[in-house]
Amino acid sequence: MNKIIRQTYHRYYVWLLGLGMSGAVAFGTLVAIVGSVLTTAVVMLLIPGPKDFFWYGMIVAVVSPALTAPGLSSIAFKMAFQLNTTQAALKLAAETDALTGVSNRRSFMTQAELAFANAKAGGTPFTIVMIDIDHFKAINDTHGHSIGDSVLRDVAQACQAALRASDCFARFGGEEFVALLQLTDTAGATAVAEILRKTVAVLAFENRMPPTVTVSLGVASYLASSESLHDILNEADRQLYAAKAAGRNRVMVSATAVRRAS
Repeated sequence: MNKIIRQTYHRYYVWLLGLGMSGAVAFGTLVAIVGSVLTTAVVMLLIPGPKDFFWYGMIVAVVSPALTAPGLSSIAFKMAFQLNTTQAALKLAAETDALTGVSNRRSFMTQAELAFANAKAGGTPFTIVMIDIDHFKAINDTHGHSIGDSVLRDVAQACQAALRASDCFARFGGEEFVALLQLTDTAGATAVAEILRKTVAVLAFENRMPPTVTVSLGVASYLASSESLHDILNEADRQLYAAKAAGRNRVMVSATAVRRAS
């Protein structure tokens, strides 16, 4: 019963927010007038009086809430809309990496677990790409952490812009990022990973050091034999480190390294 009440309340709340502030105030005023009229009518019928007095009561029942309800409704609904805005802001903050502005690890894992469940249920393909900035420690040590933070932001924003809206790009930790490519097989993901590699390689850093930054990438797709999401993440991570070992600034998929001139 409590679940039904909560669901009903949620649907009503969402519907009310959809009306907008002016629509919500108008609705609240209408409800107040209807309630006032019905209550007054019942009282007048239970306590008979002069006919003129009945209609006088009806006029008061309409005018009184019509004058007072808009102000009271606007206060109540303003609080509701502010609460909704605050909740949306908190949800966004909880799902966003504060430094780079892309999704955080928690948000990524939620979406990736859903993609894995969908793949298990219906065979829907997806691929994970692990991305790591090459020699990032040297960037911090040589140019300072403020430059390192700028590099993280620029790389993150450039990679996110290169992906589809249906994909999820997130900061996984430190200088490591991860992309969840929906409805994408290994071949398609390898092409996307190469686009990301090139996108970072040609980033302009506007008269500041370092002049260029590169990334290494590891690609792993969902397979029917995949027992868990972590199997895919671990495989993508292994390919990432294989790309590092093979010379960096490249995409590694299984035993195949792909590198293009920047």
